Parts: sequence; structure tokens; C-alpha cells
Amino acid sequence: MSDSDRSAVDTLKGYFYQFDQSILKLLSLESPEDSVAIECLEDIDIKTATEVSAIQCKYYAKTEYNHSVIKDAVKHMLNHYKKVTKGEKQKINYQINGHYKSGHEKLPNELDIDFLKKHFLTYTV
Repeated sequence: MSDSDRSAVDTLKGYFYQFDQSILKLLSLESPEDSVAIECLEDIDIKTATEVSAIQCKYYAKTEYNHSVIKDAVKHMLNHYKKVTKGEKQKINYQINGHYKSGHEKLPNELDIDFLKKHFLTYTV
């Protein structure tokens, strides 16, 4: 098997991860009027009568988790949140689901401002 074949396998596993996440969200809907959309705002969007949620799926089965892997997604979410606070955009609940080979413990269950600034909003040269 060549490197390009393995790359395709990894890509397909990522699609299956997103597909599985989509099915779980679809089965978790509480009302027949709620909906799930794929590849709209984010990988998975959920619309209910009262809110919109956008879910980003990251699948890196051979990679150790590092904050840089989700940094762009977090910055995008924060930019959107800023527009929400200014009344320019509708509120969206963001979520990132990820699967990594290791390193999950680097990301705490709850983020505080200092952690957010240090790991997602600061650049080092």
C-alpha cells in the first residue's frame, strides 16, 4: 500500500467519524421540527425552535492532540461571538468534537480566559 492509499484511508475514516457524529445528533433530536444539516455553517448544524448549534468534527487517529489543531476553529467561533455581542449575527452554540491518537488530557473540560488567551489567542515565534 502506498502513502497516497493510506492518506485516502485516513480521509475516509474522518468522513465516517463525521457521518457517525451526524447520525448521533440526528437520533438525539427532541422534536420532529428540529433538524440536522451537514456541511453548512460547520460540519454539523442543528436547528431547533430556540437555538442553532454548529459542530466542528476533527478526526486525527494518528496524531497527538495539540491546541494548534483546533486553534483556527476556536478563533472563528470567537470572531462570530464578537459579532453576536454587537448584534450583527444570530447567536450560535459552537461545539468541537475530536478524536486523536493521544493528548486529550491537554485540553481541560472547562476553559478559562487565561487558558484561552495562552493557547488559542497568542502566537509564538
